[in-house]
Amino acid sequence: GCWRGRGTAPAPVHARATRARQCRSRAAHGLAAAARRRRCTAAARRPAAPVSRRRPAPLNDAKVSNPVETNSEQKRSVSGVVKDESGELIPGVTVIVKGSTRGTVTDINGRFKLDTAEGDKILSFAFVGMIPIDVQIGTSNEINTVMKIESTGVDEVLVVGYGVQKKVTSTGSIVSTKGEELMKSPSVNLSNNLIGRLPGLTAVTRSGEPGADGATLRIRGSNTLGDNSPLIVVDGVANRGMERLNPSDIESLTILKDASAAIYGSQAANGVILITTKRGAIGKPKVTVSMNAGVSQPTRIPKMADAAQYASMLNEVNYYKSFDAKTGLHSAGRNTKYSADDIQKYGDGSDPWGHPNTDWFGEVFRPWSTQNQQNASLSGGTENMKYFISLGAKFADGIYRNSATNYKQYDFRTNIDGKINKNISVAFDVAGREEIRDYPTRSVSSVFRMLMRGKPNMPAFWPDGTPGPDIEYGDNPSVTTTSATGYDLGKTYVLESNLRTNISIPWISGLSVTANASFDKSILFHKKFETPWYLYQWNGNADHLTTKGKRGLESPQLSEDMSDGQRISMNVYATYEKTFAGIHNIKLMAGTERRNGMNNYFNAFRKNYISSAVDQLFAGATDQYMSNSGSADQNAYLSYFGRVNYDLNQKYMIEYVWRYDGSYKFPVS
Repeated sequence: GCWRGRGTAPAPVHARATRARQCRSRAAHGLAAAARRRRCTAAARRPAAPVSRRRPAPLNDAKVSNPVETNSEQKRSVSGVVKDESGELIPGVTVIVKGSTRGTVTDINGRFKLDTAEGDKILSFAFVGMIPIDVQIGTSNEINTVMKIESTGVDEVLVVGYGVQKKVTSTGSIVSTKGEELMKSPSVNLSNNLIGRLPGLTAVTRSGEPGADGATLRIRGSNTLGDNSPLIVVDGVANRGMERLNPSDIESLTILKDASAAIYGSQAANGVILITTKRGAIGKPKVTVSMNAGVSQPTRIPKMADAAQYASMLNEVNYYKSFDAKTGLHSAGRNTKYSADDIQKYGDGSDPWGHPNTDWFGEVFRPWSTQNQQNASLSGGTENMKYFISLGAKFADGIYRNSATNYKQYDFRTNIDGKINKNISVAFDVAGREEIRDYPTRSVSSVFRMLMRGKPNMPAFWPDGTPGPDIEYGDNPSVTTTSATGYDLGKTYVLESNLRTNISIPWISGLSVTANASFDKSILFHKKFETPWYLYQWNGNADHLTTKGKRGLESPQLSEDMSDGQRISMNVYATYEKTFAGIHNIKLMAGTERRNGMNNYFNAFRKNYISSAVDQLFAGATDQYMSNSGSADQNAYLSYFGRVNYDLNQKYMIEYVWRYDGSYKFPVS
């Protein structure tokens, strides 16, 4: 009738806990005789048997003994109860005064009582299969403690499609990482945090522009003719965005490769990235605040010739172009375009008006750009309700001087878990964010093209501070990277929600039904207001007077577009898990899923504004250039899926996965 015998092989933690509960139940209901209770108590006081392949660390190699009474120290009795996370009492827990040999063990009811001396500060609690903890003694005479089960490799589980699996019995190619690892990289875009962290995943960042700095992700290369991006699943909802998630909200990230991704059907031909966000835990409210700031800079900037080198090379070009093959002579000298005096002035900077020396990359780029993030979260809960709430903000500045480029984001998340009764639990998640992108009206590609074509003997700015002439097509990148040309503003609003219910069928052991319903909404507003800009020319006059000239457009013009999209996803699936004869483990799962989506689009254009003071559609000219347009689309999918897992004593394993998809793109027949 005891929960642990002597000389037997060590039982798993959950088996020992079950036997302990059975033993306590007999004692509580008076079904056990007094002699049996004494045997149980004696067994609980014996040292715990070691777990296979893992031995608990000794507490200072101390032997537990009864405290010795002395008259020189003031004694105080401390008592309490030790429970596990589910509220079950734990007998046999070693309780010791840290740094001494005085201690005791909890009785069959999980209670302990220990005399402490005046200088004692910490009690250490240890039990096989549980995480050891230290508790401050303080001034209280009652110390109640909750111990957590120590996770082992055998019990570790992985998040898979529509459920979880034990890592030891997983047959697919699956890799996973924790959210703490992702937080080590302070990138504003989550996709850049994945670089080098997960085997089989390739992440290439092709742009560092704030707001457009997402990495191209590939799982084991390119596998299809169209889009080769992996499917993103966040908290069980497919086709959500990953790049703008807050790393502080992520609990784990799992990658399903090859056949492991088959549960999601054809949309997972390039693999699946599963993201699970954090949830509350039983305990007092826990507040976490984090802030970080960083700088970024281009990995490599082309090194361009200066004005003296450029002039010398043009002289060489003219010299060799003047070669006459018939006579074997050069008709031009070596300094036909620029004299030696010109080259000297370009080099020493003695004549900045007539002989400028411009480093275009240095004039346009700062040494580095700044970025920062702030996050705050609140988590906690009771056995019946748990919560996780977070707020976050991000900012990334552009690399340009006087930059019109930056990205701002504000986000929140609330994950609430409730327990209606012992068989029914619910979860309600809501997350939202605002993304703000500010850009100049000239694209990054046009800016870099002008930087590469910029001549070093042309000024970015004249010595009096006015902008210099254009390189081509009215573009001077030291001006077109600022707000002098207007603005290109984009705002994105995203709302994601999910309601999940899990029902354990009480009359069929191991059977549960899970239902999910999600509603996602996104609104994009984009406004581009382009205005003329002004550059200055100098004709060589001795007074250094410059002439102002308009560049770009003749008059302001405005483009606006807006999109409104929503997606509804619902799925329900049943899971049955059972062990037969102690060695045959079987797990069955089958379900169905339906997805519907709708998007609306609108755009408008106005030209020939009288002034740039009013940047609204009504202020534009109602002429032949005016245009308005709109469109919409919708989609629907219906799927059936299932999975069968079997293992023989966790040594021989079989897994079968299937999915059947129906799409709105196919005819009814």
